[in-house]
Amino acid sequence: IMVSAVDPKTSTEALNRIGSQVPLFTTDSDAPDSNRIAYIGSSNVELGKDAGKLMLEALPEGGQCIGFVGLPGADNARERIEGIKEALEGSKVELVDVRGDDIDQTRAKRNVEDALAANPDIDCMVGIYSYNTPRIYEVLKESGKLGEVKVIGFDEDPITLGGVREGTIVGTVVQNPYEWGYQGMKLMADYLEGDKSGIPADGLIIVPGQVIDQSNVDE
Repeated sequence: IMVSAVDPKTSTEALNRIGSQVPLFTTDSDAPDSNRIAYIGSSNVELGKDAGKLMLEALPEGGQCIGFVGLPGADNARERIEGIKEALEGSKVELVDVRGDDIDQTRAKRNVEDALAANPDIDCMVGIYSYNTPRIYEVLKESGKLGEVKVIGFDEDPITLGGVREGTIVGTVVQNPYEWGYQGMKLMADYLEGDKSGIPADGLIIVPGQVIDQSNVDE
């Protein structure tokens, strides 16, 4: 069985029961404290670092940024923010605030509107979940600030990719779920046939993300 552990802290016990009966793997969201054999997916810390590098490139003179996310306490959000802060360390670019919306689209948009009203001179905005960047795009377009405020995103929502294509969004950091599925099935098949050579000592198989900007968005 391969599972994405949405809430690993509360599901570890159940996963351990499954893992004691059948080989268990995780993908997308890991359960590191469970008896899973291996995790295959992204490193959200590394994805965050990629986003941080985009922020540094977009603001060579420095500046202040606000992040928007669904669940600030979730592992993927926490790790992405950690990666961003690590990339920005020692620079003049600062992530001054991160606003959560509990995966509520209306609130996600309102968060951007409120942040813009409270910080009219903000230099950049970061959409940390896939739908956050489109909401940033909409609010900036409605307020006439599209192109003035630098925007960095995650994932490949069509609105995000359209903004990257037209140059109103600096870039977006995307994952490679196709590869998780492809490599994951091969790994499990090998394991069932007795070949455990593909299982690393730390149990982590990290598939790198990709930075999409204007130079490669069409491709």
